[in-house]
Amino acid sequence: MKTNVIQLEVHDDVISIKDKMAWQSCQRMILVWPKHGKILHNELEMVLLNREAKSLGAELALVTHHPVVREWALDSNVPLFASISAAEKGAWKIDAQGSLANKVPKGVEAIRSIRAKLPHVGSKEPINPLINGLAVLLSLMAVIALLVFLLPQAEVIYTPATIQQAVEIRIKASEVFSGINPSGNIPAKAVFVEVSGEKAMPSTGKVSISTTKAVGEVVFTNLTSADVTLSAGSLFLAGEQNLVSFSLTEAVVVPAGVNDSATGKVEALIAGVEGNLAADSTWVLPGGMEGMVSVSNPDEFNGGGGVETPSPNDEDYALIERLLLADLMNQGLASFKAEQAEGVELIEPSLILDKILLSEQVNKIGEPADEAVMRLNVRLKLFTYQQSDIMAIADLALTANQTDGYVSMNDSLSLNRVGDFRVDDFGQATWTLNASRTLVPEWNVEQTAAELSGMKVAEAGSYFSSLFAQSSPVVIEMWLAKWPWMPFLSTNIDFESGASQ
Repeated sequence: MKTNVIQLEVHDDVISIKDKMAWQSCQRMILVWPKHGKILHNELEMVLLNREAKSLGAELALVTHHPVVREWALDSNVPLFASISAAEKGAWKIDAQGSLANKVPKGVEAIRSIRAKLPHVGSKEPINPLINGLAVLLSLMAVIALLVFLLPQAEVIYTPATIQQAVEIRIKASEVFSGINPSGNIPAKAVFVEVSGEKAMPSTGKVSISTTKAVGEVVFTNLTSADVTLSAGSLFLAGEQNLVSFSLTEAVVVPAGVNDSATGKVEALIAGVEGNLAADSTWVLPGGMEGMVSVSNPDEFNGGGGVETPSPNDEDYALIERLLLADLMNQGLASFKAEQAEGVELIEPSLILDKILLSEQVNKIGEPADEAVMRLNVRLKLFTYQQSDIMAIADLALTANQTDGYVSMNDSLSLNRVGDFRVDDFGQATWTLNASRTLVPEWNVEQTAAELSGMKVAEAGSYFSSLFAQSSPVVIEMWLAKWPWMPFLSTNIDFESGASQ
C-alpha cells in the first residue's frame, strides 16, 4: 500500500496543506508536524484536512507531539504516531472506546453528571451555643491581649548634661607624607596654574637724541717736499678714548715744503655731542697719508648736540617686574580659589613662583619711550590638603583624650586654626589647630529599653533619671494619655535627645 510523507513547515496553513495533499497520488498520507508551531488554528481545520484526504481516496495520519493538535486529531478520528517509521509500520486504527475524546468529559452536563455520582458527605451535629460563645469570648480576649502587647508606644524625651572637649593639634603638611599620622602629619599636594599680565609705568631714565653735527677747522702740515692734495670727503678719526669720524668738507692743497701747512674744514659724520672735540685732540689718518701730512685742531670743535628724552632704565623694569609679579600672584590665588574642589583646602602662604615662562620688555632700555612696559607669563605653585585628613586626625586626638563615661553627641567637629600657616623653604607647612566637640554621658539604649518595658510610667521616669546626669527632667509621652504602663515590647520605646550642640 503506497504511503506518502508530507513534511509541514511553520509557515504552512490549512490551504497550503490541502494543496500539498492534492499533488499526492497514494492510499495513505502522513502529515509530519514541525517541532515548533501548531499551524492549525482550531479543530475545524483538522476536520477539513481529514475530509480532503478522504476526497482524494486516501487515509490520513499525523506525526506530532503537540498536545492540542493531538487532541484535535483524536476528536477527528485521525491516527497519531510518534515517528514516521512507526506510522509506516503500525496499524491505522482508532480506539474509539479508549480515545482521549471519550475519556475526558466535555460540557457542563457531563461535569454535573460526574459530580452527582460522587459520595455524599453528611453534615455534623450542631455545636452547643454555649461553647460557641465561650470560643468567641476567648478569641476576643486573645485579640485584646495581643493589642495591649503590640500597640502601646512610648517616647522618652531627655536632655543629657553635656561637656565640651577641646584639644590643640600641631599639623604639618608635606609632599613627603603618603598618609596621615596621629602625630599630626598629613600629605600635601602641589597644584599649578599659569597666569599672564602686562604692566606699564612712566620712564624715569633719560636718553639724548642727536640732532646737529659738530664742525671745526684743522691744520694740515706737509711732511714732504711735494704738494699734497686732499679731496673733499676724505675721512679722519679723532678723539681720546672714543674715536669720532670726520669728513673734509672741501678739497685742500698743502703746498710743497716740509712744515708748510694749509687749513681745512671738517664735519662729524654722526650728529651728537661726541663730535665736540677739545683743542689739540689726537688725530688718526687713513693708511698711506700719515707719512704725507699731519693733522691738528688748534681750537675746540662745537656745534654737535641733541635733545634729551625719557627712556626706560634697569631700575624701571626691576620695579615693574616686582609689581607685576605681585599682581600675578594675587591673580593666581584667585584662580586657585575659583577652581578649588570640595573638601580641598588651600595653604595660601605656600604660593610661590614656580617658573617664568615669558618675560618681555616691550620698550627697550636706552631707547626713547615715555613708558616702560613689561609682559610676563608665569607658572605658580601652591600646596593643598584634604579636609578629611584633618577631620580624621582631630577625631583620633579627641578620642584619645575623651573623658571616661562620655561619648560624642554626634559626628560633628568644630575646627579652628590658631595663628597663621608657617611655610619653610621646602614647601612644608605647619600650623596649630583647635578641635572641639560636645560630649554626653554614655548609656546603653537597648538595655535601657528592655529594663523600662512593662514598668509603670512614673517608675520608668525615676529609673531613667537615675541612669546618668541630665540637665532637664525626663518626659515620657505615651500613645494614649494616662496609659499607666510602658510598652511590653522594648522595640516600641523610642528615645529622643533634646540636647543641642
